[in-house]
Amino acid sequence: MRALLLLLALATQLHAAPPKPYHLQLEANPAAPFPFLGKFGTVTLHVYPAGVRAETFWLNGFTHNGTAAITVENPLGRMYTEVPLAQISATLRKLSTSGVENAAPGAITQITGNVKGIPARRYRLVYGPEAWIDVWTTDSIPENPQLRAVVTEFVRGISPASASAMTSIRGTPLYVELNFRSYKKLPLLRLKSIVWNADGQDDGLKPGTLYFKAPLLDSIWK
Repeated sequence: MRALLLLLALATQLHAAPPKPYHLQLEANPAAPFPFLGKFGTVTLHVYPAGVRAETFWLNGFTHNGTAAITVENPLGRMYTEVPLAQISATLRKLSTSGVENAAPGAITQITGNVKGIPARRYRLVYGPEAWIDVWTTDSIPENPQLRAVVTEFVRGISPASASAMTSIRGTPLYVELNFRSYKKLPLLRLKSIVWNADGQDDGLKPGTLYFKAPLLDSIWK
């Protein structure tokens, strides 16, 4: 009986253990297939156990796990404001002229492999004989719910049907490649680095020093 109680106590401690600290860096290039996003250039995503930070040459942003908003910063003006996650897809739908808004994959296939030595799975969203999106994910890095929420809203703004299909894809994304008639083997997201500590998380997930809150997003764009 005593041994059983010890096992139960150990199992409870393991279940309640905090997630392993990590700092995943991903590089996104949304402007390549969608020129209207060119003002942001390359986006560096810093993924931590507590949330996600995005950095561009113009604007930065961060969001904590479980929140329904992104804090958008303008480093030059030292301003920040809160933007609902749902506004991402709404804004993209207004700007997008990609022509893929109604596209939906006819099938999703899987294979296993690796990305820069990290065990991974490739999910291929098939839109036609020569049209697909490859999404490589891994279980080796804890899945971040806020990264998934941001990516889902972004995809929903471009192609709502694709966003629905992506709910079946599990794991942490490491590499995403677009392959359509106009975009052959075009990387949208790639792994930059992974370290097993969360250094920089506290500073990365709060407004910069001496920043003031702007009432409207329009103030941040200027």
